[in-house]
Amino acid sequence: MSRYIQAFTIVIVFFFAGCSTTQPNKNLVGKKSFANEDYMILAALEEQKIGNHKAAMEIYKALYNKSGKINYMIEATKISFLSKDSSQTEQLLAQALSKNPKNSELRRIEIGFLLQEKRYKEAEKKVLELLKDDKNARNLQIAGSIYLQKKSYNLALKYFESAYRLQNDEASLLHIVDILYNYLNKKDDAIALLETHIRLNTCELNTCYKLIEIYGKERNIDGVISTYKKLYYRFKNEEYAKKVIELLLYIKDKNGAIKFLEKSGYNQEMLLDIYTSSHDYTEAYKVAERLYKKTSDLNYLGRMAIYEYESQKKRMNKKILKSISKKFEKVISKLHDPLYFNYYGYLLIDHDIDVQKGIELVKAALLKEPKSPFYLDSIAWGYYKLGRCTEAKDIMDKLIKVSKEKELIEHSKKINKCVKKGKK
Repeated sequence: MSRYIQAFTIVIVFFFAGCSTTQPNKNLVGKKSFANEDYMILAALEEQKIGNHKAAMEIYKALYNKSGKINYMIEATKISFLSKDSSQTEQLLAQALSKNPKNSELRRIEIGFLLQEKRYKEAEKKVLELLKDDKNARNLQIAGSIYLQKKSYNLALKYFESAYRLQNDEASLLHIVDILYNYLNKKDDAIALLETHIRLNTCELNTCYKLIEIYGKERNIDGVISTYKKLYYRFKNEEYAKKVIELLLYIKDKNGAIKFLEKSGYNQEMLLDIYTSSHDYTEAYKVAERLYKKTSDLNYLGRMAIYEYESQKKRMNKKILKSISKKFEKVISKLHDPLYFNYYGYLLIDHDIDVQKGIELVKAALLKEPKSPFYLDSIAWGYYKLGRCTEAKDIMDKLIKVSKEKELIEHSKKINKCVKKGKK
């Protein structure tokens, strides 16, 4: 039997018996039978609160003896049961059941006690008698738990399915799934049941975790992703969104990651990076623009300038260059980031807008990152534009040895041609 089933079986019996040492039966409060009844109830509650269970049990027994109210005896029996005082529990059960043989809660405690004592045959007999009188979901679940203990999986399945039909609850569902998947080798049935429950109800935590666990065992990554999405949309927990993105990128589904990030609104910085790495500068611009409007962070304005330049290369004109330059001017006036200094500088150089200013901006970038091949290429290209081709060649010759970037090679060819022409 799996650890999950073992643990849950005992817990479920306790739950259906209504056992708790800190939260007594709500039915304790009612019409007083004697003068200091309320005071004694408060005293019992206080003893429970501080963990003095034996004293609380004695008070409840006294309350029962004075009032004859069965709820007090039920509380005393619960405390004894949870304290695992076998002889005391058996005695209290016998006393209470002799006067209230049809009380369902007492009978459930009795079944729990028999299971605790590993008296499985007696527990089975008692639960079947209880079901004849009270065939509700709680009692059906207890029967299912008993048959699980006995490894009678088909019988256990029958009772949990009956409970699930009555109550449509997560506890019964998870037992059914565990039995189908782990013991009866009906894996497809287990998966179909979970999927149907989630579709018709909602993505409860334990149910969705169970489905993720099974999908993982079956190597169904699409199923895992789909379930994490359901969890995220219900609970808005960023950990679920993170899992979705990690898995989508793991299977190299960039489009899926983009769709999820667009729809969910989660981590727009990541969306920006994905668009950038995919060279989708038009969409990257839109995201950067949204983020800039939301935060007023000049980094996003700088990225807007870069994406505008990259997306408009094939139809560049003075108007677009002016728009890009205006953005860069605003950014470099406040941010001393070498990326923006170099990008703007190169733009001024390459489009012959202000080559000298472009060179000065690139030099500012090189002060922070003196070995950057991109910045060195920009400065060499600036020298070329000014006709200082020998200086440009000295820089490019060193760069070509360490980088074979297409743009660097093209620049190098033009610079070499300029040098040869100058010699002639």
